[in-house]
Amino acid sequence: MALTSAEAFDLSRWFGDLSTELEQYCDAQWDHLSSDQRQSLKNAELTLRNTASTLRTRAVGLVLDETEVSFNTLQKSTERAKGAIKTLKTVGKVITVATAAVGLAAAIASKDVGAIGKNAKSLYDAATANV
Repeated sequence: MALTSAEAFDLSRWFGDLSTELEQYCDAQWDHLSSDQRQSLKNAELTLRNTASTLRTRAVGLVLDETEVSFNTLQKSTERAKGAIKTLKTVGKVITVATAAVGLAAAIASKDVGAIGKNAKSLYDAATANV
């Protein structure tokens, strides 16, 4: 089954929520559970948390796949930004690069497909302007 990034993020959240419910149930019923029951619930909780984490990672990859921005463009932008920070002479220019980098990171984290390309370009431009 092929998933979109939105579906993968939803599944991640659902499995994360389910693991939290299991944890809360186990905590509330602790004194009424046998050792085997506790272990079984904790194992299921951990498996669901790990699955949620894996799905989140997959979703971020799908977001990048769904954008028109290539991974190489993102890599080029961040590498250029690292180099610019080492060579820029004024704090204002470093702050401009840092702000652009935070914008790109936020766009990727928020799954905003349209903003990823825009922010990757902004970071590249900030890192190459008047270096």
